[in-house]
Amino acid sequence: MEGVVLRPGEGQALFGGRIVIKASFDELCITESLFSDARPGAGPHFHRQHVDSFYVLDGGLAVLVRDEEKLLSPGGCVSAPPHVVHGFRSTSRTQFLNFHTPDAGSAENLRALDRGAAGGFDSFDAEAGSGPPASDAIFLKAGEGERLEQDKRVATIKIGRDELSLVEFELEPGFDGPDPHAHDDHVDSFYVLEGEADFLMENETLRLGAGSFVAA
Repeated sequence: MEGVVLRPGEGQALFGGRIVIKASFDELCITESLFSDARPGAGPHFHRQHVDSFYVLDGGLAVLVRDEEKLLSPGGCVSAPPHVVHGFRSTSRTQFLNFHTPDAGSAENLRALDRGAAGGFDSFDAEAGSGPPASDAIFLKAGEGERLEQDKRVATIKIGRDELSLVEFELEPGFDGPDPHAHDDHVDSFYVLEGEADFLMENETLRLGAGSFVAA
């Protein structure tokens, strides 16, 4: 399996570029969505086999968790585990990342809908207020999470589940990351929020700026 390196805006663009698939692995599907204004996203629904998570890059996103709407600004995130009812809408021009872990057919569903086919995956409509309590979900505003500080690096754990570990890094110039390595049991992926970072992929070092994506 080859790694993925995408510059800003690159990926499999669907629906006229409104949704771009950044990663499509069995373990996870990551999409980057751009809503040009306030508009509906998805009505109340739940998943049986995977976790649905959101991280806002720009603008505002309103995410329904069971029976309460959570307002997210840039840096905020929500993670809805299996069976927790959720939905979302944009409140302004909004850009956000959406993680389906594992994929559970989500990437192929988007491709099918883009072709005009019926689609369908691990998603079931539901009544708002039904299902497990909202406390089963994760909701964090910008800056919130478990903050771990060390020399030239701050790591804020936003989501820590078996299906997905989402960590926000703040790196000072000169920070040296881990030595070259590989993983046997998971996909290691990175999205650059701002600034630049160097990534080693195979034998090539790449300097990538904001909006770039890497998956090993």
